[in-house]
Amino acid sequence: MKIHTTTDYDQFKYIAGNRDVVEAHVKSLSEQITIKDFQIPIIVNEKMEVCEGQHRLEAYKALSIPITYIIKEGLDIFDIRKLNSVSRKWTMEEYLMSHVKLGNTDYEILEWFHRHYEFSISDSISMLNNKGYHTAIDLNDFKNGNFKVIDLEWAKDTANKIMTVGEYFPFWKKRTFVGAMISALKDSTFVWKIFETRLKNHSSKLKNQGSRNDFILNIERLYNHNTSASKKIRLQVYGTR
Repeated sequence: MKIHTTTDYDQFKYIAGNRDVVEAHVKSLSEQITIKDFQIPIIVNEKMEVCEGQHRLEAYKALSIPITYIIKEGLDIFDIRKLNSVSRKWTMEEYLMSHVKLGNTDYEILEWFHRHYEFSISDSISMLNNKGYHTAIDLNDFKNGNFKVIDLEWAKDTANKIMTVGEYFPFWKKRTFVGAMISALKDSTFVWKIFETRLKNHSSKLKNQGSRNDFILNIERLYNHNTSASKKIRLQVYGTR
């Protein structure tokens, strides 16, 4: 099949019944193309209706750079649905192992940590990056091979403490609880020995919660149980305090 190149974006049409264009995805693709343009052709039918790559088309149009395309006759909306249904994004595990295979030492440490402690990759990143949390930018850096281990010893200590909670709390592996504990352990006012004592004596006060913020508040209440007002702590709750 011949690959064509053009800047005449107006010749392309969108086929009725296809998924809507998501502007956030177009913006993300534009940023990626600016960094490195792989010139992956879009696929159109004989009517120049876009069957695969409508977000790439909008990204190239926004950047005003040539787009490549392949004409494949006979494609319709039913074929488009089949194409979209079989496409699959890379998993976090696949990104991790890809960088491990390339010999990236930071990713080798992350893979060991993830496998040894059995926390999710994203939670492992939150511990190893020494921030106690991860953002969309952090995850994007991880995918692009830019993740760095900042403090392995703090991460190991944090993981071990969370695992200790598992002796008293059956929902300790829940992602929202792990995130809450990482946040609490990163707080300078949070003293692990005090919390551990409260946990041993009043573990029933630690309840299953729906969100990380709810778990943070629950951890705070347990920590402050039977504590004088002057020694009570206030943990950071995301988006509200």
